[in-house]
Amino acid sequence: MKNFINNQAFTDTLTTLASNDTILVRDSSNSKKNTEISYGNFISAIGGGITNDNFIFVNTPSDLPTAVSNVITLLANVTYYFTTTVDLLGDRIVCGANTVILGASSENCVLKSTGLSSSTALITSNYSLPIRNITFTHGTVLNLDGDGTTTALDWFGVNFTDCATVGTIKDYTNFIMGDSAFLNSANLTLDGTIGTVGFSNTLFDGRTSSTTIIVAATANITRRFRIIYSSFVCLSGETALNVSSSATISDERYILDTVNFSGGGTYLTGVTETSNKALYSGCVGITNTAVNGQLYMQGNATATVVSATNTFYKVLGTTTASADNAKYTMTNNRLTNNANISRKYLIQCVLSFTSGATHVCEFGFYDSKLGAIRTPSRTKSTANTGGRAENVSFACVVSHSNGDYLEIHCANNTSSQNITVSDMNFLITEIK
Repeated sequence: MKNFINNQAFTDTLTTLASNDTILVRDSSNSKKNTEISYGNFISAIGGGITNDNFIFVNTPSDLPTAVSNVITLLANVTYYFTTTVDLLGDRIVCGANTVILGASSENCVLKSTGLSSSTALITSNYSLPIRNITFTHGTVLNLDGDGTTTALDWFGVNFTDCATVGTIKDYTNFIMGDSAFLNSANLTLDGTIGTVGFSNTLFDGRTSSTTIIVAATANITRRFRIIYSSFVCLSGETALNVSSSATISDERYILDTVNFSGGGTYLTGVTETSNKALYSGCVGITNTAVNGQLYMQGNATATVVSATNTFYKVLGTTTASADNAKYTMTNNRLTNNANISRKYLIQCVLSFTSGATHVCEFGFYDSKLGAIRTPSRTKSTANTGGRAENVSFACVVSHSNGDYLEIHCANNTSSQNITVSDMNFLITEIK
C-alpha cells in the first residue's frame, strides 16, 4: 500500500488544502518513484471503490466486482477494506488467490447478505484467505477448501454473530485465529488434512442444540489442535467441542490450555481427558489431563522362583490395573508409559512378602530405560522367622517418555529360597 506524505500533514493547517492541491505519494516498489496526485482525487479514493495498488475501500456492494448470477468474484492478490456494514443483498462471495478481507473494526464493519439462502455459504475459497477486524452474520458463512500444501488461514479480530453454521474449513496447512468471537454461532467443522489448528484469546458463545466446534472423523491434524487462553459459554443443550475419536491426531496434540468452560452444557465429546491424544492443563470446568498408573495384587500365592542369590527376578503373580490409569497400560507386573511428552514421575511401591526364615530379601524398580534396577529404589528387609508376611516400601523419581516401562523385582541375598509377594500396590504419579 502507498504512503501519502505532505508537509502540511504535520501542521494544523491541513484543512486549508484545496482539491486541486497535490500531495506526494511514495511507492515502496522498485519500479516506481515519488508521484504527485491531486488531493481531491486522494479524498475520493479513500471514500470507496477506487483500486489503488490492489487496495480497495468498500462502503457499498457497488465497490466490489459486479455480481454474475449472484456471485461476486473477488480479484486475486487484492485487499478489500470494509469500512461499514455491507449487505450483499442476496449475492455471495468467491475469493481469488490470496484475496484479503479487512475491516476497520469488528464492532462496526459487518458483512452479510439479506436474501441469500441460509444454507448457501456467504464466502467460498480454495486459497489462502487472511481476514482481520470484521464481523460475519449469515446462516452459513464459510466453504473453504484449500490444497493442504500451500494454503493457510490467518485471522485476527474476526467475529461470527448469529450464524447457525459457521461452516467448513478443509485441507489447509494452518488455521490460526486470535482475539475473535463466536456470538450465538456454532457448527464450525474442521475436515481434511490440516497442519495446525490454533485458537487464542477467543470467546466461543455457542448456539442452542448445536456444537460450537467439530473435528470430523475424517480429519487429519498433522501437527496439533490447540486452544489457549479462551472461554466457552455452553448452555444446556449445547456442546462446546466434539473432536471425533476417529480423527487422526497424534498423542498429546489435542491441547486445551487455560480454557474456561461454563454454562452447564456438554463441554467435551469424542476425545476426552482419558485419551492419549489429549493434553489439557489449567482449564476450568473440565478435568485436566494427568499421567498416572497403578497396579495391585492381593492374596497372591504364586512364588517368585529364585535360582541364585543376589540376583533380581521379576515378581510373579497376577496383578490388576487401576480403573483410574491415564496414559499408562498394564501387563502383568508392568506399567508402560503412553505419554508423548517426556515427564518426571514419582514411583512408589509397598508390598508384603514371605521367604525362608531370616533371609534378607531386596526389592526395587526395574526400569526399561536403564535395563537395570534403579539404584535409589533398592530396599532390603528380613523375612520373619515365624513365616509372617513382612512389609516393605520403596520409592524413586524417574524421567520417562512413551514406551518406557517399570516392573517390581526382588532378590534373595541370603540363599536361593523363593520369595512370595502376597500383596503389592505399585503407583506412578506425574510430578508437575
